Formats: sequence, structure tokens, C-alpha cells
Amino acid sequence: MQSRRGALYYGAWSAVLLVIEILIGAFVPHSTWLRAYGGDVLVIPLIYCLVRIFVQIWPRVMPAVMCGIGFLAEFAQYLHLSDRLGFARGSLPAIIIGTSFSWWDILCYIAGMLLIYAAIRLRTHAKRDEGRTS
Repeated sequence: MQSRRGALYYGAWSAVLLVIEILIGAFVPHSTWLRAYGGDVLVIPLIYCLVRIFVQIWPRVMPAVMCGIGFLAEFAQYLHLSDRLGFARGSLPAIIIGTSFSWWDILCYIAGMLLIYAAIRLRTHAKRDEGRTS
């Protein structure tokens, strides 16, 4: 179980990332790079932060696991799982599963995973430096 302070930290990041995802979806034109790829990059850190609210085990392995979840979602899109399950296009389950496979999405998930690893490294160094000055 995550400490209360850790849960608040990851809860706050989850909220920030969710708001950014919603803003991208609601206000950024479809023709832009940010709309096409930015949300896919940020979804892996979003899922990571949501999971870290509740789970503290294997924090350095979790980014790869979250990326794997993204790969599974993309594979479900490749298999047209949403259509096979009979979800109407635009319905919440169809939006969550997704409807179209893209190799670019796979690259975006990898970029999101690398972003998490970079954040972990920065946070670790910041904590270490904080310990030295205290």
C-alpha cells in the first residue's frame, strides 16, 4: 500500500495529466501533432500515476508494465475488439478500447514510458540532493 503522502503526490499528478488529456481531446484540432500523438504519450504516465496511488511495489518495473498495457490496448484495436464486442462507435467502451491500430501509438507509449523513467530519475536525484543539504 502506498503511503498517504505518496498517494496524494500521485493523485495530484493523475489529476493534472487527466485534465491535460481532456483539454487536448476537447480543444486541440484533430490535424495537429499534439492531438494525434500527445495524448498517447501522456496516457502511459497517467495510468502509471493512477496505479501508484494504490501500489508501491516495483515502482521501477511499473512503467514497462504500463507500457505493456498500452500495447495490449493497441493489440485489441488491431483485432477490432470493440467492433467484435458490439460497441457502438463513439460509446464510452469503444473510446476506452479504441478503434484503430497504429504503430505510431506504440511509439508514443514507449515515449510515455521513457518519460516516466526520466521523471523517476529526476525525482531520485532531487531527493538525494535534498538529503545532502539537510
